[in-house]
Amino acid sequence: MRELLELQTGQVAFLSGILAGFALTAALNIMRYGLISRISRFVFIIATLSSLLFIVALYVDVRLTLELAGRSEISVPLQARIASIHLIGTASATIALFLFVIATALIGWLAPNRKTGVITTLLGLSILLLLLYVWFQIGGISAELNA
Repeated sequence: MRELLELQTGQVAFLSGILAGFALTAALNIMRYGLISRISRFVFIIATLSSLLFIVALYVDVRLTLELAGRSEISVPLQARIASIHLIGTASATIALFLFVIATALIGWLAPNRKTGVITTLLGLSILLLLLYVWFQIGGISAELNA
């Protein structure tokens, strides 16, 4: 089962833990300098939400990994339940990653000059488009493999 292999590698949990810390650090730094403008409040909220969603993904992966440790055979109905719970974790990590990129792209608007905001927004938009492209391509590969 694919979910078991992914859980055994622990990659989603590892990355979620690290990125949750980065997103929370960004949010705390924004709060430290003050939530003066609308953009600072917006970036703060997005970074906080990103951190929390990464924590959900981390919890799902770690908890499922602990519950499934040492098991080699799992019934088909249980596999379906595991897959649906695992989907919550991976969806949370995916949404959190997109929010993290958005927050990073918008953080340039907190700089004193407008040019920094424009540059970071363009860079962030480029990365979002690249992530969407990769996401759709991997989805297509997955669909072909499961056909």
